[in-house]
Amino acid sequence: MLFSGILTQLGINQGPVALTGHLHPDYDSAASCLLMRHFLHRLGIDAQICLYGQMDVHGAALLEKYGWNPASLFSPLPEDALLILCDCHTTKLPGRVIACADHHPTMEVPHIPVYQNRPASSAGRVIYEAAVAHGLAPDRQADFLALSSIYMDTLSCSSSKFQERDKPWIREIAARRNFDLPALQREGLCLTDLSQSLEKLCQNGFRDYTFGKYRVASSYLQMEADAPSLVQDLLRRCAAACETQGYDIWIFLCYIPLKKTTDVYRYDRYIKKWTREHHAALLSRGNNVIPTLERSLLE
Repeated sequence: MLFSGILTQLGINQGPVALTGHLHPDYDSAASCLLMRHFLHRLGIDAQICLYGQMDVHGAALLEKYGWNPASLFSPLPEDALLILCDCHTTKLPGRVIACADHHPTMEVPHIPVYQNRPASSAGRVIYEAAVAHGLAPDRQADFLALSSIYMDTLSCSSSKFQERDKPWIREIAARRNFDLPALQREGLCLTDLSQSLEKLCQNGFRDYTFGKYRVASSYLQMEADAPSLVQDLLRRCAAACETQGYDIWIFLCYIPLKKTTDVYRYDRYIKKWTREHHAALLSRGNNVIPTLERSLLE
């Protein structure tokens, strides 16, 4: 159990509690940290949110719209921090990792004392369900954070990570709290702001992974329509970053939610070549693309 495990760890270890997400957090990463802090506070535990990297423009704008200051979630990490990871299972931050709440299962399980990483519509939903199972009654704020994290991360874009079993819960919560689901559906398309510099766009949604001896980087664009010239410019920059930063493979994804298509580009540093796979579906990076790559590298 996530929360009982966290309480046990806090009884064993001493230090300030810090919540963090993956590098360059998106809306779900921020919302899951807010949810974790919300429920820990109900248990009498103070926790500081210490996101790192640069938040995507769309996610930051939505947080501000919904009443949270994005900048306040990037607090400096306290010394000797006890880390709880939300929407990720690895971190570049120093400190002792005591717990993880994620929805990107991998073949290799990291050595984290409290590890809850399972397929779910969002990391926020993982934390929400764990809190309810622990006996914590969610309020309107918790309901909104969990519901909005699902729309922003999976539901609006018809991601394969979305769990159909969540639909009755979504309808019930929306009716009880009078949430505007059509508005969330529109906002959840999370289209990338293409007016940003090429440097920022090539790092959009950046994540990195280590699978055995292989270092893998990944980034993506979520676009309204095809933009072949822009994509080619970004592939050149990703390839250069792969070379200079010492990654073995770079995965670049182009999502077009309205057409429900995904282009998966893969750069191999050793053969210095991109390959492309086109899919007539919106693939999940965490549930489809990266796990498939992990299996191919480790098997």
